[in-house]
Amino acid sequence: MLDALKSEAFTKFQDEFGVEVKVSLRSSQQSGYAKIKAGQANVDFTSVPPFTLFNGTKDDLWAPIDTSKIPNYESNVLDPLKNPAFDPGEETHGVPHAYGTVGMAYNKNELDNPTSWGATWDSANEGKVAMEGFGFIRVFTTALYLGMDPNDIKLDGSYEKGIEKIWETVQEQQDLVVTNWTSGDEQARLFSSKDAWVGEAWGNVIYGAVQDGNDHLSYTIPEEGAYGYTQNHALVKGLSEKKTKTVYEFINFLLRDDILQPVTEKLGLPPATDVTSESIKNLYDYDPKGGEGLKFPDVGYINEHNDEWSQKWESVRTS
Repeated sequence: MLDALKSEAFTKFQDEFGVEVKVSLRSSQQSGYAKIKAGQANVDFTSVPPFTLFNGTKDDLWAPIDTSKIPNYESNVLDPLKNPAFDPGEETHGVPHAYGTVGMAYNKNELDNPTSWGATWDSANEGKVAMEGFGFIRVFTTALYLGMDPNDIKLDGSYEKGIEKIWETVQEQQDLVVTNWTSGDEQARLFSSKDAWVGEAWGNVIYGAVQDGNDHLSYTIPEEGAYGYTQNHALVKGLSEKKTKTVYEFINFLLRDDILQPVTEKLGLPPATDVTSESIKNLYDYDPKGGEGLKFPDVGYINEHNDEWSQKWESVRTS
């Protein structure tokens, strides 16, 4: 992401506006967020995924964004990506520039164009299924597979019945699983080495693996839907009027077609606007429905249940 933004956005913004953009990196979202929250980072704005956007809003860390001062947000950003469930309250705290999915990777030499999450519960793939190893994702995807709303789990009107059915179904799947991966590197290795034939994956990681020569791999957003996320820019609260205006100018600049297209092509994730190209249409995360095929997480709902789900997942995983 940094390479894409540096070469295709930051440098061009500096040339056009005469503003120097200084970049700092963090080892993880959690460590970066902790430093900003503790006032130990000299940061004006930052790139954040859904959980960090939600938690920072709840912690009163991010400044509300006046989108009327960002014309390209109003006119260009895809409607399903505006005001997502993970940006709580009436105000906007993050502006997306790209989106991605947790969909299904598969070995096309072993599976014939699967269209359903059911492939990851198919006994024909025993010992060749790889799923993401976090409790909330196990709940989310399994709910989609069962036809439940992962942001409001219910069976016959009951949360207890719904979550019980989900964990029973997760347990059934674990008998087929070779590994529950927890990082991009691990999932890429599993699918590239053919240790896994089918399972959850990040579209941009599998796309990258195919570009590296692993042409036995493919990727799909199953018919039941897939976990969707956006990569957003948030402003740290307390900026001066001048800095706020400059950040607005940058976000508006980033959302220009001529800037965002090369950024996202290099990033390997589809843009949050309707700008497109053959390269963008070929990205594995690309949703031809303009974001309507994605299910975004209600982070507040996940946070409410996450301790419970994490404990149960640990029990299921190790049983």
